[in-house]
Amino acid sequence: MHRLYGLFLLLLMGIMLVGQAMGADLCRGDGDCPPREEPQIKFLNDLAHPCRPVSSLDPYEDRIETERHDFTQSTTTVGRGVFQLESGYTFFYKNNVEETEASHTTPELMLRLGLTEDIEFRLRWNSAWRFIKDDESLRGSEDLRLSLKLRVTDQRGWLPESAIVPRFSVPTGGKAWSVDRLTSGLSYIYGWEITEGWEIYGSTGYDFNALGDFGFLPEEPASENFNVWHQSVALGTELTERITMYNEWVGLYSTGLETEFSIGFYNIGIDYYVTNNFVLDVRVGVGLTRDADDLFGGVGGGYRF
Repeated sequence: MHRLYGLFLLLLMGIMLVGQAMGADLCRGDGDCPPREEPQIKFLNDLAHPCRPVSSLDPYEDRIETERHDFTQSTTTVGRGVFQLESGYTFFYKNNVEETEASHTTPELMLRLGLTEDIEFRLRWNSAWRFIKDDESLRGSEDLRLSLKLRVTDQRGWLPESAIVPRFSVPTGGKAWSVDRLTSGLSYIYGWEITEGWEIYGSTGYDFNALGDFGFLPEEPASENFNVWHQSVALGTELTERITMYNEWVGLYSTGLETEFSIGFYNIGIDYYVTNNFVLDVRVGVGLTRDADDLFGGVGGGYRF
């Protein structure tokens, strides 16, 4: 496990160094360039200066950004002292030669609390029901998940806006889905604003024992140890002042299972901002590989206070 964390830290450092070098190259010409500040790791600055004055920036001035409904999370934190609540419902359908499955998840509840401007604590709880034709249905809560989001860099030239998310799950779930042990995972999230109203972003990471996610667990989740590696890329755009849309591709790959899986899917989603602090969302997606669900869709939203 320590080796995996080490590999991700090396990857993070490598991307930052390349981004800094490419960003510097953009200002090596005859044109005028603003003075270049040394890139800073934002969450480390917060830890190094815990008593510094609170920023004059209003965390409620910009629109709320949620971690749902796309797989690729945002690179932003909610802001010091801000609470944010997110919830929703998703339906999954899969039909193959062996069986037909219909699954439901709710409340997909996530509570986010800003500890500093660039560090937030998150808690996630969810329940899942899987109905299998001509077989026993499975239902119950998933293991509780706890995580931190740590902002790393702002966008500067080719250096992306980025964050890392270390996360853990504790064995609190029902018998159907609990892995009966502490598990961990890590993601590096990064993104670039291409032009006003358009951005591209992605996520690279892994989860030990799928972090208890019902969609990837084997028949006996407490008896097998495995990893799920994932990569995603998404393109977001603003349609109107209140509506945004994204297109996303996601790949998930297991290692350590007797029967490995390779899951790919594409989904599209729309956010409607009722206010700057309240957003509603809807999404629909299709599987691209044999191991993926054929179809899924969901609704939800988030509120900031």
